[in-house]
Amino acid sequence: MTILYDLVDPAELTGFVRELPVPAEIGLNRYLPDRLINDIEATISKVTRTNRAAKFRAYDAETPIGKRDTASRTVVELPPVGQKTVIGEYNRLQINRLEGSASSALVDAIFDDAELNARAVQVRAELARGDVLTDGKLTINENGLIIEADWAVPGTHIVSTSTTWANHASATVLTDLQTWLDVYEADGGPCGRIVVSKTVARHMLQNAAIRALASSNGVVPEMINLVQLNQLLEFQGLPPVEIYDGRFDVDGSTARAIPVDKIVFLPVTPTDLGYTAWGITAEALELAEAQRMTLEGAPGLVACVMRTFDPVSTWTKVGGVVMPVIVDPNKLLVADVLL
Repeated sequence: MTILYDLVDPAELTGFVRELPVPAEIGLNRYLPDRLINDIEATISKVTRTNRAAKFRAYDAETPIGKRDTASRTVVELPPVGQKTVIGEYNRLQINRLEGSASSALVDAIFDDAELNARAVQVRAELARGDVLTDGKLTINENGLIIEADWAVPGTHIVSTSTTWANHASATVLTDLQTWLDVYEADGGPCGRIVVSKTVARHMLQNAAIRALASSNGVVPEMINLVQLNQLLEFQGLPPVEIYDGRFDVDGSTARAIPVDKIVFLPVTPTDLGYTAWGITAEALELAEAQRMTLEGAPGLVACVMRTFDPVSTWTKVGGVVMPVIVDPNKLLVADVLL
């Protein structure tokens, strides 16, 4: 298949898919923000800063030699992702029969397919973000690609409760949160938020110990709301909770980006944890060589139209190369709270 330039300008189609509003269900790019990389590799540089103390010395004694902060650099290859749809021979004849020789209906169908495919790519990127935020690893085994990118989140940051939070009478939600927060802050600094599913949030709102904090004149409410919950957490010196419940279709089955039973501790500034790297596709290089796109504008989603002639088919493809990247694994802690 070869890229068509006369039916729909690939630069226009690419601009269209890049400017599409992100579906409301996609929200993990708040925590691993999108970043364009002018390459197919992402370089992660990390400096580990240690607050070492200097030493006093006697007069006329030599000043002690200090130690510098440590630095490391990791390079990862971004895997390709994409989807294409076809307007087949029969569909093409139907469009022609309904619209005559005008090509506007075919062009509209191509833009519809581009939107469909772009949304599918964004969903797969969201599932990858969720995979990384669940255990600090990106694991892919599909379509001939088998990789695991392990960002080395400490074992002490993958934890679980001793009593399921579904037990509203006995679950030690506040104690669990404080224990895990102490571990997080000792290694990763201030925590800015705790991401939970709607299911976990409902269990927190019904927890006996939390409701007791909201008692008035000795009367304990049956349930509190999310605003009250975050006010109580703040009073206890805990970060606020944010609800994320993204669910998507994967081969006909519903998949959660983050499992319903997991809660995720994240830093104050999202980029301190990492980002989602979008690199340059082979299609973008083709468009750049054809002078339909600049190399500076190549990173990110790319859309193009291709044609085959046996049978006659018009293909609309949207692709990218993308990987969620963890820069500081100490700024991620994941807990299983629904055993």
